[in-house]
Amino acid sequence: MKEKFANNSRNIVQYLISYNELKGIPVIFIPGALVNAEEFYEDIKDNLDFPAIIISHRGLGKSSTPLHGYSKEHLVSDIRAVVLEEKLGKFFIAGHSFGTSIASAYAVKYPDEVKGLILGDYPTGYPAYPAEWAEKIISNRPEANKTLVSGLQKESKHEMFLDELAKLKVKLLILKGSNDDSLLSEKMTGKIKAAIPDAELKIISNCGHELFGENPKESLQAIEGFISNK
Repeated sequence: MKEKFANNSRNIVQYLISYNELKGIPVIFIPGALVNAEEFYEDIKDNLDFPAIIISHRGLGKSSTPLHGYSKEHLVSDIRAVVLEEKLGKFFIAGHSFGTSIASAYAVKYPDEVKGLILGDYPTGYPAYPAEWAEKIISNRPEANKTLVSGLQKESKHEMFLDELAKLKVKLLILKGSNDDSLLSEKMTGKIKAAIPDAELKIISNCGHELFGENPKESLQAIEGFISNK
């Protein structure tokens, strides 16, 4: 795994790449709201058999922590900076938890670049974080970056991207944890499948929301099968 950096205006975006020379179409991974690239890589490294890029969005890892700029548009622009730095053509983009929101927003804005979208136990939408969410995170996780948490909360705005993704005919893989703590409800899964009937659904066994932490082998096998068929 190689560490690299991309410039996005005045902000630095840290990312990791799993290859020395790119052969094939890579998967860009966007971890959850408080997970940096190195932490995510630790979970998946023993089962990663395809080219991958893992991004630390702003406020995480060695990426910049600006005082402001944590909206959907800003976070998508960080992904864009990495895509341009790596001179990527087509690629798959995979999100986990809140990272799925960013991945979905990117696919809507740049559909011609996205070969397929992978939803990691989260809907195809962007949350509006209440103040209570930030207070709970800061109280329960003292190591969390307070600037990031506060920025995400204040600049978040609820949006759903399902209709746009359906119109764009983006190829979709849904990963859902089998346990009760999955954050992707049966109702939302049904809505996604109704809007995009050819979306693939994989239930990842013996895990809840933490797909890549609890069952990385099965989660990555599902992704590998999806990208191989596309």
